Amino acid sequence: MSSNNQPRWTPDLLAEGPEKRRVFIEQRRAFLAPLLAESKALLAEIEADLGEVDKLPGDLPFQAKLRAHHTVRPLAKVIEDLEDVIVQLTTYSARYRRSYEELPEKRAAKEAEKQRLKELKAGGGQPQIDAPAPKAESAEDTNPFFAHLNKGA
Repeated sequence: MSSNNQPRWTPDLLAEGPEKRRVFIEQRRAFLAPLLAESKALLAEIEADLGEVDKLPGDLPFQAKLRAHHTVRPLAKVIEDLEDVIVQLTTYSARYRRSYEELPEKRAAKEAEKQRLKELKAGGGQPQIDAPAPKAESAEDTNPFFAHLNKGA
């Protein structure tokens, strides 16, 4: 156990159900959110400081801006990656739910329907097909362009 009495996450715990996965993802978001905010603030401060730095002797036009961009790009990449981690955690949870919780239920329902049709066919009956409901025609045509066609009817 960790110092804040939260369980150590293992694959067994995450597979126990959607509530455990939700807690896991929320804990990771709570952990990453301040780190992400601090990183964004740091990036903004560094970019502002580098924007105020004078051009170095011998610099070509725009070389100072390119050097500043080149310098802060790794930190900007860290911020993008942290944001991506949060998105990927949510994606993982949705895919796990679809693939391992909902899929067996869908397959069982599909198999039950196949079995029902097989029994119905073996019994000599035919499956009942409901007739389509008649479409209710509107009393007044909303398109005035074709209104002259309905006057004679």
